[in-house]
Amino acid sequence: MRAWRYARAFALLAFALPVTAGASEVAQLAWLRDGNFEARQLLDAPGFSAQRAPADAPLVTPLGSLWKLFVFAYLEESGAAEQAYICRAERTSPADENRNCCEPGDRVARAPALARSCAPYFEPARLGIGREAWQRHWRERSQAQWLLDLNRLRPATEVQVKDLLAALEAISPRARAAARAALLETALAGYGREAWSALGTGLRYKTYTWHRADEPAISYGGAAGWLPDGTPFWFGARGSSRTALAAWAPRIAAALPRPRWPDAAVEAAAGPCVEVDFFARYPLRAVWLEREEAKAPAGALQGRYRLEFANGNWLRVASAGELRLSGTMPPTISARFTLNEYVARVIEREGGTAEQQAARALAVAARSYLVQNARMEAGCWRIEDSSRTQRVSANAPGAAALEAAWFTDELVLNGAPVRYHLDAPGDQRLSWHAARARAAEGWSFERILAEAYPRANLAALSGIEDCARIPEAEIWLARSAPVWRRRLQGQVGYEPPAEPPQVCTLAQGRPYSDARRMRIYVRGWRSLDERVTLAHEYLHLAFRFYPRGADEAYIERLARRLLEG
Repeated sequence: MRAWRYARAFALLAFALPVTAGASEVAQLAWLRDGNFEARQLLDAPGFSAQRAPADAPLVTPLGSLWKLFVFAYLEESGAAEQAYICRAERTSPADENRNCCEPGDRVARAPALARSCAPYFEPARLGIGREAWQRHWRERSQAQWLLDLNRLRPATEVQVKDLLAALEAISPRARAAARAALLETALAGYGREAWSALGTGLRYKTYTWHRADEPAISYGGAAGWLPDGTPFWFGARGSSRTALAAWAPRIAAALPRPRWPDAAVEAAAGPCVEVDFFARYPLRAVWLEREEAKAPAGALQGRYRLEFANGNWLRVASAGELRLSGTMPPTISARFTLNEYVARVIEREGGTAEQQAARALAVAARSYLVQNARMEAGCWRIEDSSRTQRVSANAPGAAALEAAWFTDELVLNGAPVRYHLDAPGDQRLSWHAARARAAEGWSFERILAEAYPRANLAALSGIEDCARIPEAEIWLARSAPVWRRRLQGQVGYEPPAEPPQVCTLAQGRPYSDARRMRIYVRGWRSLDERVTLAHEYLHLAFRFYPRGADEAYIERLARRLLEG
């Protein structure tokens, strides 16, 4: 998170940086909901413009890596127990597809293979998938003819986007949930890593890069997947999946339809759950039916009620069966929620949603507090609704609170205890009033969290971090940077960071630097080639405001000169 501190110094300058290489002036976005196909053209213009795509022009896309989604779904739905894939000990060329899968000699399982786009893993021949079984499976679920032909599961196969979305919609909730879980790695550590802060982690997608038949010399990339409520979507633009997503993420976020949060909560019911004991510090005297002078019977509460407390206070609540009333005296109320509904109810009770970025920051803090402090019972976290822990609204959360919870789906803070307070900041403690003020100034939720929790890292519940740091590489870079500064002082455009940036482990793809977060993503630092790469990416940051900072040949020559010295 130290890099976040540096990001604060440069965030206001981010808009002045050139658009990511590979972006086109027009991108395409589409989704399918209630049988209605919607397509938009995204324009590279102020205001994140979007307009309806022409109805008379069928939208076509190469499958690229998207074919792997359907093999993954088949394996999940058929209950397959295939062998893990073992990466070859030697790689035959830089284009060897094993490079995305695992280190030579290591194994990769189904879920990480999907996230890393490991093509050899999903080859039907390796998996022993027969033509008849495959066709029988998909005929029962989809009308897409291209999906019935195993020979068409190739990157170059072009399909109509409407048919692709219908096929994604046909994937069962069970397989979709498994794919969503696997694809979180794509957003945080894979090819979507430069886009997730704009798109959120509730949106899950598989990336693809190929070329279209009408433009064979130009890379074309994007993503396809699901909104939190299961709505399938697709995006495509010139460039690789990484560059296209990075360039267009804010426009995609602005143009996508709003998810239907109640549906999302139902779909997530099989996921993490939270048991809440309400009003732990305020004993109840009685629970009354709102419109009758009668006490509510024990069991699930359906309707509107008046809660009478032992201290004489009253509270009105509405419940659709999620609140449970005990038959004991004094009575108690408990409930079981999905994790994101719980987080949304904490936002409603502890903070609010007037400032969207502050609400998202509180969502991460509340989820982190739960994981760090609740006890696990029968597969659910259990926690009191109390000012000693965190308070939870007994009434259903609104759409804005659910948006904040789902936008930060599965995100937690690791590496430091998480606390927060209404108006008192402190060591590793978020002040809600300060968070709202920062959000009003234009700060993102990432930046708000970085200020409040400087010793913590953003990570997923599954353990995936958006930056798995390499401390030895950071130490080496910190020692090298002053030497380089003296040697490069006369170079035009040289403006090094005040301190060496954070160095993160690269899960897949090519090494790169992130000027917004002041981070470098590499695989290692021990060999000479790895150190040249580290110096190379550092120089991209040091020359980030100068045109030659994007000149790969110039930066590479400079990096090698520094290391030779």
